Amino acid sequence: MGPSGRGVAVTVCFTFDSPVFFDEMDALGVMHNSRFAVHIERAQSALFEHLGYGWTALSERHEDINYVVRDISLGFTAPVSSPGLMRVEVSAVRLGRTSATWGYRCAVAGPDGAEVQVAEGTRVVVKVDGSGTPVPWTDSFRALFAWLSAGAQGSRP
Repeated sequence: MGPSGRGVAVTVCFTFDSPVFFDEMDALGVMHNSRFAVHIERAQSALFEHLGYGWTALSERHEDINYVVRDISLGFTAPVSSPGLMRVEVSAVRLGRTSATWGYRCAVAGPDGAEVQVAEGTRVVVKVDGSGTPVPWTDSFRALFAWLSAGAQGSRP
């Protein structure tokens, strides 16, 4: 099980090892909290690229990756105290008519090599058209999201 999305266990559908760099550390020697949103965005982008929805010119993008972030909620459970790889697990939590909730769990290797969870949370996006108006997800994206929420097992829709 992966990112809880506020206490509801969900299945991880994608993992991404995101490099943490020295310049992301703050004066206390830990990764600044604002940087977690960047790593989550990188993981989400990598998931879409993995699914064939590459990042091209806006006019060439698949309509289901035209969205805005409505909400992000992260809880921090341990510091990231050195550069290295941070594993970001992505889960498809909930799909509404125009919104999608994605769950995230971030972890790093601890001093003994064991994985240590450092953050967990959710991000809600809203699909929009060219004027910024919310619009419904396509049927193909609905099927894809259902497949992802089940852990991306079996044949991809």
